Amino acid sequence: MTAAFTIILPHKRNPGNDRALSLCIDLLLDNTVNDFILLVDAAVDSAHDPRVNTMFEQAPTDCCVYWNSDMFAAPDWDVPMLACWDQDTLVNNTLVEPGMISMFGGNAKANFGRTPDEFNREQFEAWCKGPDRTAGGVGWYAPYMISRERFFEIGGLDTAIAAGADIALFERWQEHGYDLVRAPNSFTYHLQKWSDEAEQTAGKRHS
Repeated sequence: MTAAFTIILPHKRNPGNDRALSLCIDLLLDNTVNDFILLVDAAVDSAHDPRVNTMFEQAPTDCCVYWNSDMFAAPDWDVPMLACWDQDTLVNNTLVEPGMISMFGGNAKANFGRTPDEFNREQFEAWCKGPDRTAGGVGWYAPYMISRERFFEIGGLDTAIAAGADIALFERWQEHGYDLVRAPNSFTYHLQKWSDEAEQTAGKRHS
C-alpha cells in the first residue's frame, strides 16, 4: 500500500526522553490504521526548528503529521484526521494532558501518568472509546496534519524566531485564508515537557 502520510518526529535525546520515544513509536505502530512513513531526527545538538523544516523537505508525501516523542497515539487517531484533511486544511486532534503544569485551554485534562513508566495505556484507550470527548476550539500546536506543499508556501517554521515558531506558523496559515480544524474523536496523550531533563525529575512529576 502507498503511505497516506509522513510523520515528522524530532527527538531530543536523553535517557528519560528516549524511553518516551520507544513508547511513542510502539503506539504509533499499534494504533495507526493507515500506512505511513516515519522520519525521526535525534540530532541532539541541533536546533529544533531547522531540523523540522529539513524533515518536511525530506517527506515523500504531501500529507505530513508533526509529532513529538512525548505524545502517545490513541487507537485509530489518524482516521478522523485524514477525513478532515485536504491541502487547504490544517487538522489538529484533541490533546489529553495530566495537568501537572499549565495547560492550553483547548486541551482535555485527564491523568493517565506523568512519566513513560507511569503511563496507563489501558485506561487511556478506554477513556478514548467512551462518550465523545472531543474538545472545543481548533486545538493545540501538535500533533497537526498539514500539506507539505502549503507548509513551504507559507514559509515553514520561521527559524529567526527565538520561540513560538509553531504559533507563528498557524497564524500565517490562517492569514493565507486556509482552514484550521479539529478532528472529532481523535486523541493523543501528552506527558507535557517530558523532553526537558529538569522536568523529568521535578517534584510535581512524582507527587
